[in-house]
Amino acid sequence: MTTELALAFNEMLKTLAWCKQGESTLVAVHKAIPEVIFMMPDREVKVFPGGVAIKMQKSTVSHFQKAYDDGEPLNVVLVSKPEGVEIWYRKVAPTEFPYDAWSGGAASAYEQQRALIPADNLGDDYVKMQAELSSKCKECPTMMPPY
Repeated sequence: MTTELALAFNEMLKTLAWCKQGESTLVAVHKAIPEVIFMMPDREVKVFPGGVAIKMQKSTVSHFQKAYDDGEPLNVVLVSKPEGVEIWYRKVAPTEFPYDAWSGGAASAYEQQRALIPADNLGDDYVKMQAELSSKCKECPTMMPPY
C-alpha cells in the first residue's frame, strides 16, 4: 500500500464524528468516499454473523465506486481500534445501512461484512492518532451495537 493512500485515509479519519465504545473502540458512520474505497481492495473480509473469512470481491469495490461516481455514496461504519480500522458494510439494502439495523426489525438480521486495515498498514502515526481521538470522544448511543 502506498504511503499516500494511508496518509489520506488517516487525514480523513481525523475529521469524523467519532463516538466511543469501551476504552479504545471508536465508531463513526461515514460515506464510502475515495479515501475509504481505495483502502478496501485485497483485504480479508469477514462475514457476520459467523465470522467466515472471504476475500474482498472486486465487484464489491466496483459497486462502492459506482455509487460514489453516481453521487450517491453508500454508508459504511468505520471502527477504529488500536489494532487497525474496520470497514463495515452490507450488501443487502446498503442505502439504509446501518441505521435500519440499529433500530431493530428485519434489517438487524442481514449479513454484514467487515474489512480490516491493520494498524501497520496505516503508518507510524495511526496508533498515536487513535489514542488522541479516543481521549476526546463521547460514549456511543446505546442503540448502536458493540463493534
